[in-house]
Amino acid sequence: MKKRISIILSLILVMALATPVFAAVSLDINGRAYEPSSELLLENGVTLVPFDVITDALGCEVNTAGDQVTYQKNGNSMQMNIGSTTAVVNGTDQIMPMAPRMVNGQAYVPLRFVLESLGAQVGWNGESNAVSVTYNDTRNDMTAEELMAKASVAMAEANQYKMLVDMQGAVKMKADVPEGESLDMSMDMNGTVEAWAQIDPMVMYMKQDMTIAVPGAPVPGAQAVQTEMVMNRDGIFMTMPEIGWVKMDLEGLDMDELMKQSMAQDPTTVMQQMKDLGMSFSFDQDQEKNGKKYWVIKAYMDGDILNSDYFKQLTQQIPGLEQDLDLEQLLKNLDLDLTFDQWIDQETFYTDYMNLSGDIKFAMDLPADPTGTASAPMEMIITLNAAYTMSDYGQEFALPDIENARDFEEVMAEQIALAEEALEAQE
Repeated sequence: MKKRISIILSLILVMALATPVFAAVSLDINGRAYEPSSELLLENGVTLVPFDVITDALGCEVNTAGDQVTYQKNGNSMQMNIGSTTAVVNGTDQIMPMAPRMVNGQAYVPLRFVLESLGAQVGWNGESNAVSVTYNDTRNDMTAEELMAKASVAMAEANQYKMLVDMQGAVKMKADVPEGESLDMSMDMNGTVEAWAQIDPMVMYMKQDMTIAVPGAPVPGAQAVQTEMVMNRDGIFMTMPEIGWVKMDLEGLDMDELMKQSMAQDPTTVMQQMKDLGMSFSFDQDQEKNGKKYWVIKAYMDGDILNSDYFKQLTQQIPGLEQDLDLEQLLKNLDLDLTFDQWIDQETFYTDYMNLSGDIKFAMDLPADPTGTASAPMEMIITLNAAYTMSDYGQEFALPDIENARDFEEVMAEQIALAEEALEAQE
């Protein structure tokens, strides 16, 4: 009997030692706190991280094929396999302190070994379980932030440009209604945007063609939505079906001041604001496309942006927002995980291409009855993918005629009145 108990205890001990330990390990990249989407793993003094953390930290290229993970950065290459401590670094076999492994469906790799093999410096504070990563990457003696600032100068000097956007998105929403039918719906969006922008004075003209499909909706098939929008210092104008142009009257919103803050500041200030928002920047692999050579900058944005002082200052520019919404609670339940890359022409410093991808997650309690005594927890996940192409730098563009745009509030009042008349006629 004692022997059996001893065997069982030994098995429990072995299983406990073999179980991954998710620890409160903090990660700092070039002086900025970084929060990966999944927790870090600390085992026997070795920190393992999801494989995409390496790409976010260095902006390197990663390829996965079966159990194999390959990284490339600035001429350095590294190849490893799940379950093996042998790695091939720049063509030479090396032994890692711990083998990569699969945890909850994700490949985890040893952080220090991989980053230092690709040229980064890694520090460790055992008292606070803090990892610090330093990676000084430059192009033409410019950091990623300095290159983005120079690209901003080139765009400001051109003053006008055209933008084409190919975008896909998906929305999933769930809500548990007490004593009622729970909501579980999804929506797929696909479309294109054609836009023209002028920086000074600020003008933007946009044409959007979207297709929206809701699986299981009463009306089967995708619904097409076409809209046009003009934004200038007089306000925001948009088209409505069978009505034409309407003007959005955002009372108290100083469009001129808002545009000055968002578009007319010097590039150095803009870069600082983006840092204050919690964005991190790194160089990705240089690229060549259509006979042109590009530097590629990768940026990462997480939920910290919503808690930054600068973001809160921006929201204060929108009148009545805090009265209509519990902004603090809204931001608390909102999470971002977005990445974008910016392709900068090595000769002109114009940004010719951008790609955006990631998720926006949101959770809140909705009123489940008219009295407001019951609530329904609601969760929403928005997945976005968009590819941008910029062109026609310095070329003027024509705007549609919006002189006779009607007031949006008046149009809505008319539509409500017509709907009420139709209901009365049916009765």
